[in-house]
Amino acid sequence: MKKVFIILFVLSLTILSFSKTLTIWAMGEEAKKLNIIADDFIKENPNIEVKIQAIPWGSAHDKLITGIAGNTNPDLAQMGTTWMAEFGSMGVFENLEKDLKNSATVSKDIFFEGPFETTIVDNKIYGLPWYVDTRVLFYRTDLLKSVGYENGPENWEELYDAAKKLSEKGKYGLTMQTMEYQEIMPFIWQNNADILDEKGNITVTTPEFIEAIDFYSKFFKEKIAPLSLSGTLFQEFANGTVPMYFSGPWMINMTKEQTPEIKDKFNVKVVPSKKHGTSFVGGSNLVMFKNSKNKDIAWKFMEFVSRPEVQLKWYKEVGSLPSVKETWEDNYLKNNSMMSTFGKQLEKSKAPVNRPEWAQIEDALERRVQEACYGTKTPEEAAKDLKKDLEKILR
Repeated sequence: MKKVFIILFVLSLTILSFSKTLTIWAMGEEAKKLNIIADDFIKENPNIEVKIQAIPWGSAHDKLITGIAGNTNPDLAQMGTTWMAEFGSMGVFENLEKDLKNSATVSKDIFFEGPFETTIVDNKIYGLPWYVDTRVLFYRTDLLKSVGYENGPENWEELYDAAKKLSEKGKYGLTMQTMEYQEIMPFIWQNNADILDEKGNITVTTPEFIEAIDFYSKFFKEKIAPLSLSGTLFQEFANGTVPMYFSGPWMINMTKEQTPEIKDKFNVKVVPSKKHGTSFVGGSNLVMFKNSKNKDIAWKFMEFVSRPEVQLKWYKEVGSLPSVKETWEDNYLKNNSMMSTFGKQLEKSKAPVNRPEWAQIEDALERRVQEACYGTKTPEEAAKDLKKDLEKILR
């Protein structure tokens, strides 16, 4: 008995001597549920303790700034994709190129291309896509059938035609927002245009860019889309006032819960295409801080959450879409026709340009596109003014 006690005592000391603590900052609902994944990780790695600090999204930006300035940042952090450039350009993230090169389980190729591109700042890989979201077209099957598009519109011409006919039968054909870059940018990308080219030159006055703004704004100018909704989107979608809109996966269950009377009367499909059918991709990455003293276990955790089965469990827990392509081959997602549509859309998805100035660029883009939507400027005038805005922002 004494011998057993001594062995246990020695083992305990050994475990304690090798134990490490991984600190993670996470935001929103993810922070509330991350302990579930962390517990699974700890079962495989009993010598590692994981400490999760929940941070409200509203104060997350300031918390990160303060943590970096005071050298009190964690080992890992959840990072919104549009924050990658701002914080990445500070030089505070670990470049993961070597980790990826040496990993037996994680590589660039296991992720969708669009989400992975959000991790790259100044040609350095500063994170891994943790989970993603993208936008697809929600449409009322019964109302679209009445104008000849039972399966929804496939391209820009059909989108306009269907929306125009619906607006003539009812009140509006669809709803979009005049100031929402996540809805505006896909139309620009679908026409092979963008805000900047690969060399960083401003390209908002190209014919393709102006054509996209012209197409987007004419829905509002022709009163096919409302400038604002009088009720909630759920109410307007249920009563048929707006038979189409663009949104993310969370709207599937919310629509069924809030308007059960149409639960069998709507569907989703990938966004209508022009030259191609690209949609917006967002979500959150996991980043490792350069000053972390636990980079080995931080990378081990990043590899763990990138496993297809862990990604699926995370989706089941919080509804966040998997960033790893293989996860979408699981029957749980594959046999869900609505959710699998989001998987198809992720194959053609893109994030805005990764620049530290993105917040200012976004504001300028939304302001100028709104002017075109309200008809106070032509698409050409809006594009020229946007170029002037961007020249000031990026000088």
